[in-house]
Amino acid sequence: MSKLVRVGRGMPFELFPRDLGAFLGNWPWFSGEGHVQSGSWFPIDLVETQEGYRVIAEVPGVPRDALAVSLEANVLSIRVTKAVPQPGEGESVHVRERVFGEFTRSISLPRDIDPENVSAECRDGVLEVTVGKSAQAKPRQIDVRTP
Repeated sequence: MSKLVRVGRGMPFELFPRDLGAFLGNWPWFSGEGHVQSGSWFPIDLVETQEGYRVIAEVPGVPRDALAVSLEANVLSIRVTKAVPQPGEGESVHVRERVFGEFTRSISLPRDIDPENVSAECRDGVLEVTVGKSAQAKPRQIDVRTP
């Protein structure tokens, strides 16, 4: 006689399809020769400070004119375009593993941002977008008076 095993919520096999789908949904899909077929992938961090938020993205080898940053309805979007380098005269590519194409990442920011206080800077392949918090969201000191 076999033993019955109770499978409850949160068991590894129950969560596996969801976790695998989340993992694969954020991974680049290759159509050969380093071209990205679909998806959008480059790593980002979101950091909160007292003054605002910083979104840090790794975009190595991407020139400034191939970066586009936009903010609409509290959603920050970063678009990166990496052109496929063409081999020079007398050269042929035998292996191409680097990815090329257009990538877009969008991240929802909290409602307490100031859309007029946004800046972006790219240095050494790292894009940093700073979004300030609104004045109402920033902590403030309250004076206590005595009667």
